[in-house]
Amino acid sequence: MLIPNQAADGGTLTTLFRRALAGCQVQPGETVAVLSNAQSPPAYIEATAAAAATLGAKVFTVGLPSIQRAAGTVPGVGEVYGLTGLTDLGPLVEALKGVDMVVDLSVLLHSAEQEAILAAGTRMLMITEPPEILERMFPTDELRRRVQASAKLLGAASEILIRSDAGTDITMKLGQFGAGGGWGFTSGPGTHAHLGSGLAAIYPNDGGANGRWVIDAGDIIFPFKTYVQSPITVDVVDGFIVAITGPGADAELYRDYLESWGDPEGFAMSHIGWGCNDRARWNALALLDRSATQGMDGRCYAGNVLFSTGPNNEAGGSRFTLAHSDVPVRRCSVWLDGRQILDHGRFVVDELAFDDGFARLDPAGASLVGAS
Repeated sequence: MLIPNQAADGGTLTTLFRRALAGCQVQPGETVAVLSNAQSPPAYIEATAAAAATLGAKVFTVGLPSIQRAAGTVPGVGEVYGLTGLTDLGPLVEALKGVDMVVDLSVLLHSAEQEAILAAGTRMLMITEPPEILERMFPTDELRRRVQASAKLLGAASEILIRSDAGTDITMKLGQFGAGGGWGFTSGPGTHAHLGSGLAAIYPNDGGANGRWVIDAGDIIFPFKTYVQSPITVDVVDGFIVAITGPGADAELYRDYLESWGDPEGFAMSHIGWGCNDRARWNALALLDRSATQGMDGRCYAGNVLFSTGPNNEAGGSRFTLAHSDVPVRRCSVWLDGRQILDHGRFVVDELAFDDGFARLDPAGASLVGAS
């Protein structure tokens, strides 16, 4: 439910969503399905349907049932990727395969049902963030260019090396799976976008990740939507986490969360990549109601390195698990096949570099320095 300072009137929402659907090339006569559940803001359902209608599309809405979870599963998790209101509703999945576009207000990510719908050629736009974030992180041509350039770099590489002053030193072999990215629009058959995004990623080869990554103070763990207070050291051998250690409760909490699923596949390394959106903000979770955001600011702010654990089925892999975490970390340096892409969280290749226009304190806090 949106809180007042993140809400918007129906006319504003309809205008915003119309811009989004037009960017996804919704055409007159196309069929658009709007999927929602009990957590979807009613204003979003109404505004999406109205926006599609103004573009001449034929629209229908579907209210999905609540997700049924056994009492023994991980409690209170707002993001249970892979388990959806479409689970066990085969006839509805078949119907959605026949529409031109699905607007997903219910979060179908990492689910077998989403894979089946996309494989049939239906394109899909997911909308979950509050209006302030959707407007601020709205797709631009420059963001699209930066995401596509990032995906091209990742897709051409055979190895990614990531290091940080906090202690990260990990290598992942690449090439088994293709690279991709999202900037907020989708247009081609079978494509997916998340409105309010901006990141590029690739899945490492099965068994191809080895080393150590450190989640430092100030980094974010999703689905917790919290900033880490004390460092967490994660040791990875042949693609799987073998140890999670640290001096504070953060390490124990993260380890306990992954263990709680009772699924060894949840300890596998999933997608790896970086944020590209210069209008996304690392500090957003400190300023906004966490319950009203999925955290796309934290996942997409430019220069973060996003580590992920769990499934790789969306990339064509065989690993499907409900256990999933996204961990954007700051101030990493990244090399692809020996070419440096990021230096302490700043892009150093011409095709990705940008000036965000902010002045910052130097690390000692002594004086203001301009962004480069």
